[in-house]
Amino acid sequence: MRRIVPAILTLLMLASCTKQEATISSDDAARRDSLALHVAVVPVMDCMPIYYAQRMGMFDSLGVDVRLLEFQSLMDVDTALNQRHAQLGYTSLPRLVIMEQEGKDTLHEVAGLEGKLYLLTAHTKRIRNLKQLKERMVALERHSAADYWSDQLMKEAALDQADIYRPQFNDIGLRTTMLTSQLVDAALLPEPQASIARFKGNRQIAETNDSTVRLSCIACTPEVLSDSLRKTQQERFLKAYDKAVNALNKTPNPDTIAMILRKDYRLSHELADSIVLPKFQTTSEPSPLSRQTVINWIKGRQQQR
Repeated sequence: MRRIVPAILTLLMLASCTKQEATISSDDAARRDSLALHVAVVPVMDCMPIYYAQRMGMFDSLGVDVRLLEFQSLMDVDTALNQRHAQLGYTSLPRLVIMEQEGKDTLHEVAGLEGKLYLLTAHTKRIRNLKQLKERMVALERHSAADYWSDQLMKEAALDQADIYRPQFNDIGLRTTMLTSQLVDAALLPEPQASIARFKGNRQIAETNDSTVRLSCIACTPEVLSDSLRKTQQERFLKAYDKAVNALNKTPNPDTIAMILRKDYRLSHELADSIVLPKFQTTSEPSPLSRQTVINWIKGRQQQR
């Protein structure tokens, strides 16, 4: 009995130590997570440098712990930012301006991105030019760059705003499926969703080419600009983004790109292996011209109501 009691006490002490170590480990993990930079992304080509920087350890090399939060719509990104689940996120300048004008939580643009879009038509609809879109359904995401560019393309075709129907599909995957399933007549899509649509036989009839206006952006919560740690993280994040752009344009790692396209963008192996990456653009400073362009567009829409 004398031998058994010390043994039991030893086991109890070990169990107590193990439990305490687990608690410390859990608390430490929570602390590290709270200090990490949470970035909300969507599976579009503008976000490829973010995924690439993460996979290639570029954020780590600059001393910033980046955690990616993946969403399928810009609306979900804005919600994650407004609820402070993320500190940075990929979104659209028109969305930021509209939220600001509506008196909602203010998010700040910290960098402009290209945000190129393509207008594709369902292959069964026989739509070959913009004028043929009159009284047709063009799927897009409201209050976004796609919404803005839909108006510009209609002006190019001498069509009025009311001449097309614009069903709202915020989920980028759903919007692509609606087109490829021939349930809408056309859709404004970024890459690689535009490539998915082309791959399935749908026709591209227009694309955005105005390099003076950048309507996609990286936005942050107010706390990022007021907190020195978050501000440093944001600056290093953008530095890593531009570093990834240069790597993608010069010496990309094909295995890493294939993995991103298959896992994060959920492309088929066939499409992931055949897709041609664009020439990526580095981030730019927030543009007063782009912001004013958005403000003027919103005013014009309000006057037409």
